[in-house]
Order: sequence, then structure tokens, then C-alpha cells
Amino acid sequence: MRRMIFGTSRGRGRTFIFRPSDTFVRAALAAACLIGMLVITLSMARAEGDKSQARAACEADYRRICSGVLPGGGRVRKCLTDNFDALSTPCKQVVSAAPAK
Repeated sequence: MRRMIFGTSRGRGRTFIFRPSDTFVRAALAAACLIGMLVITLSMARAEGDKSQARAACEADYRRICSGVLPGGGRVRKCLTDNFDALSTPCKQVVSAAPAK
């Protein structure tokens, strides 16, 4: 038999029935949502960190080789890949390690 907890809301005279299992389920859902948001935030931060490392490694090569290419749509990556032999060693490592989109 489940234990029921009765309570009334202030000023409205309504009676609500709360079961301990409902409270536990709500707490578990809240914790799961919080953990999910944390995982998403950390993965986005890691992706931004990877982008900034790639940008730092290839910035000089981009300015030297692909300065006329507008960013977006994979155009810069294509330019760097097309001119792979002319890239600096750190940029070559970044371009060859990054998965193609």
C-alpha cells in the first residue's frame, strides 16, 4: 500500500495528493536534464577549442594562400586541402586530422 501525503494550496482550497514516487521521478528527470545540458555544453566548448586550435595553426597559411576565399560552406577547407603541399607543418596536421564534412 502506498503512503499518500495530502496538502492544500494556499487560498484556493484545493486538495492535492502527492506520492513520494512522483517527487522522486521529478527529481530524477530534473537531474537527467541537468546532466544532458552539461554534456552538450562541454561538447560545444570542446568543439570551439578544436576550432580555435585549427584557426591558430592555419591562420598564416589562410592569409598567404587562401586570402581571396570567403569563409563558409567549406570553401576555406577546400582551398587548404587543394593547396596541401604549400601548407605549414602544423596546418597540414590539422587539415589531415580533421574529418571532412
